[in-house]
Amino acid sequence: MASINGPFDFEGPLGGMSAYKMYGSDKVILRQKGGPTRDQIKNDPAFVRTRELNTEHQAGMLLTGSIRHALFPVMHLGDPQFTGRLNALGKRVQVQDTISDRGKRNMYFSRCRHMLQGFSLNDIQVFDSIVRHPVTVRNNREERSSGISIPALIPEVNLFPVTKDPYYRLVLSLGIVSDVVFQHGMPVKEDTQEVQIHYTDWTNRGATFPATNIELQLETELTEGMSLLLAIGVEMGRKDPFNETRTVKRAGSAKVLGVF
Repeated sequence: MASINGPFDFEGPLGGMSAYKMYGSDKVILRQKGGPTRDQIKNDPAFVRTRELNTEHQAGMLLTGSIRHALFPVMHLGDPQFTGRLNALGKRVQVQDTISDRGKRNMYFSRCRHMLQGFSLNDIQVFDSIVRHPVTVRNNREERSSGISIPALIPEVNLFPVTKDPYYRLVLSLGIVSDVVFQHGMPVKEDTQEVQIHYTDWTNRGATFPATNIELQLETELTEGMSLLLAIGVEMGRKDPFNETRTVKRAGSAKVLGVF
């Protein structure tokens, strides 16, 4: 049987089918095509609930997009599946709105932001298994700032990189997540693009990383529907042909340090 390097379509005994592979699995996934037409979903009274779900799904995608934007400095350190877990979290946020009609339930993330506290972007090589010492955080919403105290990291004592790459560094980010609310039947959110990022210097994996204090502060004026998201990650690096240290793909880990 020929190998599958990407998704493709074919005709099977039950009609049109698609075959593809997912990262982290060596199995081929088959899905059968079919279902109602686009016009049926849009206009048929039998699909009212489907239309409601689709509209609320759009709201969920907006919230997930807002979280991902706040996390983009460390997203490359996460597993591919972590976005699915964010979508599931967004659904839990949405059902907290018990007042609005179905299909128009708002996503007041600011009212249950604790749900994202400590969220890991990794299932196996979690951040706390690499950096085995608490990172102290002082968050101040009024000043839109975070103070992070990183202890001295000593290899094989409280630092355990999961790869053999020769260098590591920490990356911290502070961004904004906005509530998603329905206006005129459509989900909208405030446009919040600012993200502050800090990278520590690359350190040899055999050397001690000195204790460090880092301050991050945003300029954007916050509204009640905005939440601040603080994240931390550890990257692994190696030298390129020009003797520059470059981040190694799919090496390292990240987590949410605080949401306030």
